[in-house]
Amino acid sequence: MKIAVFGGAFNPIHYGHLRLAREFASRLKLDKVMLIPSSTPPHKLHAHMAADRDRLEMCRLSVKGDPLFLVSDIEIKRAGVSFTADTLDKLTELYPTAQWYLITGADMFLTLGTWHRFEDIMLRAILCTAPRDDIEGAKLREYAAVLEKRGAKCIIEDIPKTDISSTKIRQLIRSGKDIDCLVPNSVKDYIYKNSLYKNAIDNTENSDAQFIEIIRGRLTPYRFRHSLAVAEQAKHLALLYGADPKKAYAAGILHDIMKDEPKAALLQMLSDFGIILNNAQMASPSCWHAIAGAEFVRNILKIGDDDIINAVRYHTTARAGMSPLEKTIFVADFTSLDRDYPDIDEMRRRAQLGSGPAMEYALSYTIRELLNKSAVILPDAIDAYNEIIALKQKESNNYAATKSSQK
Repeated sequence: MKIAVFGGAFNPIHYGHLRLAREFASRLKLDKVMLIPSSTPPHKLHAHMAADRDRLEMCRLSVKGDPLFLVSDIEIKRAGVSFTADTLDKLTELYPTAQWYLITGADMFLTLGTWHRFEDIMLRAILCTAPRDDIEGAKLREYAAVLEKRGAKCIIEDIPKTDISSTKIRQLIRSGKDIDCLVPNSVKDYIYKNSLYKNAIDNTENSDAQFIEIIRGRLTPYRFRHSLAVAEQAKHLALLYGADPKKAYAAGILHDIMKDEPKAALLQMLSDFGIILNNAQMASPSCWHAIAGAEFVRNILKIGDDDIINAVRYHTTARAGMSPLEKTIFVADFTSLDRDYPDIDEMRRRAQLGSGPAMEYALSYTIRELLNKSAVILPDAIDAYNEIIALKQKESNNYAATKSSQK
């Protein structure tokens, strides 16, 4: 049998998905297309993602009675991060004689070479996609040629674009507008019956209240409380450090947004966004959530403020040349009211003296801890510490010179 795997969030599934699947089935003479809704991936907003069971049921309703389609709960049952290679391994066990095809969207196809165990994926399945326009078609064919040199088999089909998206459907529902002709009637009835997406938070809207709801759905209760405590401390320190208190509060809410994701999920997300970790970063998993968090803020929340993005990115390591906002979040993370470690009282005292004394003490504390553990010290932390000490020495020398000239 020739079976295509067509996975995705399907949030909700719509006619665009189904038409694409049927076109591939017709052109490639497929026997079956298997729809596989994913367990909530790490780089999707939980706040606007329907529950796994709802997305699975909508898939089933959308193809009920159509012999072309199968619907699998394999990734939802697995839960957590789901790798395509693992899914294909399991499906091959279930259907050992099948020829597999993997249907992806154009954006995802252009990242395939970076996916977890890509070599196994290309051995298991023929890779299929469709461009949205001629320019994208050229990019896809160029990338397919690269993958084929690695041994993959690729199929690029010129299938007419359908102007339907799950995001558009969710927005229409929230606005009380009709979604007829966008989803099957069975799916539409299920959405309205279960009040899905009415209060969803989509990427086009940003506010502190919405950010709080987003992290509430992504973090453990402990980490959620910590994030709110950091936000409050950041708002206070911003007034001392010359940063914008409103930005500081938002960055404080978001700084640990990826903290509770499994390490494998963080690596997959960074790969999806084209982020390549260097050797030191790979050896320091504690920094992965900050790097992934910055990409989440930039690409998923669509926040275009580089200062907020960098505050999230460097809140664990610091760096040379930090802005007042970056310093505010770094120190707030060390001194929030929920923190309790041996030097916390001294750290809070230093925080009130200014960002310089606070950063020096925090970085010294961190570097000592890493040395004691024989752990990797990232260059960004060393650069930040050296910058602070060099500035302190310069100020001391200037003060000495001034006192000498006054004699």
